[in-house]
Amino acid sequence: MLNIVIIILAIIIAILLMLVKLILYTVFGKRCEGNPNLKYFTADDFEELESKKMEFKSNKGQILRGFIYTNKNIKEYKGIVVFVHGMGAGHLSYTTEINTLAKAGFMVISYDNTGTCTSEGKNLKGFFQSVIDLKYALRYINEDENLNKYKIVLIGHSWGAYAVCQELQYDPKVKAVVAMSGFNNSSQIICDSIKDMTKKNFIFLKPFITILNFITFGKASIQNTVDILKKTEIPVLILQGDSDTSVVMSNSLVSKDLDGNDNIKTIIYKDKNHNVYQTLESEKYVTDTFSEIRNIGKKYKGKIPKEECERLYGNIDYKKITEEDKEVMDTIIKFLEEKIEERV
Repeated sequence: MLNIVIIILAIIIAILLMLVKLILYTVFGKRCEGNPNLKYFTADDFEELESKKMEFKSNKGQILRGFIYTNKNIKEYKGIVVFVHGMGAGHLSYTTEINTLAKAGFMVISYDNTGTCTSEGKNLKGFFQSVIDLKYALRYINEDENLNKYKIVLIGHSWGAYAVCQELQYDPKVKAVVAMSGFNNSSQIICDSIKDMTKKNFIFLKPFITILNFITFGKASIQNTVDILKKTEIPVLILQGDSDTSVVMSNSLVSKDLDGNDNIKTIIYKDKNHNVYQTLESEKYVTDTFSEIRNIGKKYKGKIPKEECERLYGNIDYKKITEEDKEVMDTIIKFLEEKIEERV
């Protein structure tokens, strides 16, 4: 009887592991190329922003591509900002923010992660791949004699925020970190995403997701981000919207466990969703615009006619859809300026 129970349990576990593997493949088993109908700003869209192509190899030899951004009026840089993007359309989703940072006197280095846009890679691999890619980006900077003389700070959004905080356990040379809408547990955010899509709780899958992450990336990939933040002495600025539906508050970096850590500063923005660096009006415009497009997509069963598609995307106000929250960006810049001077 006992043997039968053990066999049944083994079969159930095997089925659950296969289910989780399928889920992870659905999330990470393809490339992220962005939306071909959208315009993504480049340096050419900003009068003072200049860019220089860069590329480097990551862990499996895949080439990651990006740019070194500078403002043409700045001759002496305050330091280097490495800006790590969230999941979706790569670093060009943040060119407006990159321009603001460059104008403030920073050299900004940003690139597309493995499996994203201009970079190589058949797929995204997993959340921890962004941590690996960042490690190789920092190696590239440290080995370049024109770059390694500058102090380095990190900024990341969402998936990128996870990466820059996880990096704290590896690189004590980093002078400061800004984490926008970062998540604590990578297995939990997948469960939360499934719940958001299906309206059903699949939390029982979390341990199996964790097991597969461990198998793929090793022990480091299953660490909670907050546990890393508790141990670091590097200054960290955490920005989180209290209405974020992608990274819910319970799995965000906002944690009582960080209370009393003088090097950790947390700001929670009322009514803000996932893009805390944008104005409330811009976030609402983004939500309304893409809700309309999704609804029309359902009408045409996912295949919107070319003329209708051109109309929908042609009517987008790109200035409004990328409108920065000046107060948030000023807070980030002030934090970086202070910490980069404080830390020798």
